[in-house]
Amino acid sequence: MNSEKMKIEVWSDIMCPYCYIGKLNYEKALQQFPHKDEVELEWKAFQLNPVMPGNGEGTPVIEYLEKTAGLSEETIKQMLEQIGKLAKDCGVTSNLENSIAANTLDAHRLVKLAATKGLDSEVMMLLSKAYFEEAKDYSDHSVLKEIAASVGLDLKEVEELLNSDLYAYDVVQDTQEAGNLGFDTVPTFLFNRKYALVGSQPEGAFLKKLQKSFDEWQKDTSNTDANIETIKGKACSADGTCEI
Repeated sequence: MNSEKMKIEVWSDIMCPYCYIGKLNYEKALQQFPHKDEVELEWKAFQLNPVMPGNGEGTPVIEYLEKTAGLSEETIKQMLEQIGKLAKDCGVTSNLENSIAANTLDAHRLVKLAATKGLDSEVMMLLSKAYFEEAKDYSDHSVLKEIAASVGLDLKEVEELLNSDLYAYDVVQDTQEAGNLGFDTVPTFLFNRKYALVGSQPEGAFLKKLQKSFDEWQKDTSNTDANIETIKGKACSADGTCEI
């Protein structure tokens, strides 16, 4: 039996509401999983619409969906209602109608820095909450520093990060890796490089996949990318638009 932890890789972006909902459902499922201490989660960056402005110059989500994504007022209303219902089922309140869409590169780079301290999941959760619930511009460096400080990251290191291009290459590599594996939407949860849950998935689906992949991982330590079994739900695509 493998002595290491089973790995779950998650390709995600902060401005994807389904990513936040997916993470919340995953966490609920993990708490019910008897072998949760033998599971390791690794965050992978997947930038939606990487040409968007950053540095606190984001666009209101409604305006972004209308002008950039070309969605109608009725379509946007329907999308917000459906996402709001999913959020309620997760125990959180959606504030997407007031949220800001912005470049996520610096946020992803902060997650990469946090990963070196074992704090990436905490930072990703707070970034997603800032966007989804608090309607903060996650590209604003003051917001990023506030989140970093709240989890105990060294603010001098964070300052150096934000004033450089540290981890920018890693963010691009993560997105390219997703493409190489055949994934072009988020969230994508990849279990032991064998099973993928893509898009909006319920708590039960995560629990079922955790058990199945863990049982197989215990028996066979070899991994392959050749035949990944994928279950798809509603997701966000590379241009920053989300399915309804």
